[in-house]
Amino acid sequence: MENNGNDYGIRIDSYRAGDDYVFLITGGEAHVGAVACAFLHEGKVRTETISVPGHREGELVKELAESAASKLGHRAVVIMGIHIDHATKQDIAQIITLVQEKMRAALESEER
Repeated sequence: MENNGNDYGIRIDSYRAGDDYVFLITGGEAHVGAVACAFLHEGKVRTETISVPGHREGELVKELAESAASKLGHRAVVIMGIHIDHATKQDIAQIITLVQEKMRAALESEER
């Protein structure tokens, strides 16, 4: 992916809460735009998502929380807020890819 060296300030901070995991994903102007909690229930990963009206992080936090819960075998909460002024469709596509890559790296780190 070509992003001309711009990582949009995206960072993922992870925390443990007993056996469970919390991932805080921010970038640009940090805020809380959406939250997802994924958990194993009757052999399936279930997810509850809350999105602040006007924010578009909901689908991505759901995807990331489900991936984390499935991979780590415990509850996973993903909190995300990324705001980049005047973001283009290309910026948004690059941001999504960056977040997915950084989350994969964070999950690999947690598995160790």
